[in-house]
Amino acid sequence: MFVGPYPYQLNHTYLGMMAQEERMNLTANNMANVDTPGYKKDVPIFEGYLVKQSKTYFGEGKMQYTERDLDMALHGPGFFQIDTAAGVRYTRNGNFKVNSDGQIVTMDGDPLIGAGFVPEGSKTVFIEPEGRIQAVNQDGEYEEVGQIELVEFDDPNMLIKEGYDMFVPKSPAFQPQPAEATSVEQGYLEKSNVNPVNESVQLIELYRVYEALQKIVHTKQEMDEKAIGQLGKLA
Repeated sequence: MFVGPYPYQLNHTYLGMMAQEERMNLTANNMANVDTPGYKKDVPIFEGYLVKQSKTYFGEGKMQYTERDLDMALHGPGFFQIDTAAGVRYTRNGNFKVNSDGQIVTMDGDPLIGAGFVPEGSKTVFIEPEGRIQAVNQDGEYEEVGQIELVEFDDPNMLIKEGYDMFVPKSPAFQPQPAEATSVEQGYLEKSNVNPVNESVQLIELYRVYEALQKIVHTKQEMDEKAIGQLGKLA
């Protein structure tokens, strides 16, 4: 039993708490992936008082020099294509390695589409901005071994995040095109686009608001219990 306007006020307070909790979860997940190469932060989408869904912010992260020949950062809106067991997936994470068969693969072992095979005994690989890969043998001779198939999407918001750094189209009808405005930077990784300072400040602010809403709920519940007690004495 509630007295006066409490039901309406409490309902909106609870909705506010739910929204803050969802925002805290998103912010905490963003902070947990500050060091994940190519990670794109998630932001909440509101509908009234509720967070109905999250949206990925595809802004580019800063470039970090690593010196590794198989680290690649992308300049522009494009994506690498990865051949996974579940089908082709798209990523900005350019942290690759060579497997025992000479394939350039992700750290999980999934092949980078178009990268070809690096001959055994190669000294290093040279990756050109357009994605052409050349293996360098012990004599310093170059051999073209692959062409990374970079792609771009007209609207990246039609992609769904899968895991931490992979994306898949919302619909099979939504397909990419060969990249025209994207280039590869060898020896670099694109860092996550999460600003840890901003996210930390936001998380503190969200927690304070959540605590304030909790206090409102507790106060109103106490007032309601007192009102019920008083009615019981009058009966």
